[in-house]
Amino acid sequence: MEGRYPNGLLLALTNCNDSSKEDEFNTWYNDIHIPDVAATGVFQEAIRFVSTSPKRGEAKHIATYETTWEDVSKALAALKEGMAKTQTPDRLSPLLEVVRPSVAYKKLDEEFCTTSKPTRGILMVMLNCEDPAKEQEFNKWYADVHIPDILSTGAFHTAYRYESLDPDTSNGKYLAIYETDYSDPSKAGDELIKQRPDWEQRGRLLSGTELVLRATARRIWPMD
Repeated sequence: MEGRYPNGLLLALTNCNDSSKEDEFNTWYNDIHIPDVAATGVFQEAIRFVSTSPKRGEAKHIATYETTWEDVSKALAALKEGMAKTQTPDRLSPLLEVVRPSVAYKKLDEEFCTTSKPTRGILMVMLNCEDPAKEQEFNKWYADVHIPDILSTGAFHTAYRYESLDPDTSNGKYLAIYETDYSDPSKAGDELIKQRPDWEQRGRLLSGTELVLRATARRIWPMD
């Protein structure tokens, strides 16, 4: 991200189970957990975000980890093996609540970038194509129509697409992440909502897409 388009992405969706200890949770995540993941040498360049309006049962904390490994499934296996060998109970936090199991994704398409701007927040979208026979049509629409429409609003400056390695599609087979320089990412997300009637009228939307999760999130670590 931030100008990189890694071959693989690990997405972690978590909460702190005690709202009065968010600072303690963030300190543990930044100073202990991320270094432990990075020490395996597999997934690097971690970025953390906090959801602007998490709904009940959804994650407040979002973390992305990048890998340059060509085979993302092997990268995930190596990460699990490395963490199992080095992570001791004193490196864990009782405040951690895993909302969705961490999922690894492989890169799709090429980077969609309109300009070089800072990343202050993201829009994260998890999707499924309801008809497996139309996957090719879905992917072509997303790359050739939907992403250009989103970037043309100016609310988001870069887009990335990934496909899940998990055969269970309850977390969405496809992941799209859009970066924004808005200090309040929710306002960038609102710009897209305003455009939806126009997109519908012009036939720019595709039926048969299942939205699993849509969230805007503000960057909290590392900061510029």
